[in-house]
Amino acid sequence: MDAVGREELPPRVRAAVLLAMGRSTEEIGPEIGVSGRTVRRWRARPEVRADIHRVRLRLLDGAVASLRAGVGE
Repeated sequence: MDAVGREELPPRVRAAVLLAMGRSTEEIGPEIGVSGRTVRRWRARPEVRADIHRVRLRLLDGAVASLRAGVGE
């Protein structure tokens, strides 16, 4: 997802995407306009944890697809 696509997402969803990518709460907060503490609170919510899990699965699926495409070359 490019930076423009992330800008269109609500802040809590953007935080979930960035958390799934391994970014720290303190780094994410200022980028999306909230505090790191807010990101930590969001991260503790079950629905955000589920969003993080879904994003990680999509990232993993994309990585596997890229590896498979590379094997065929």
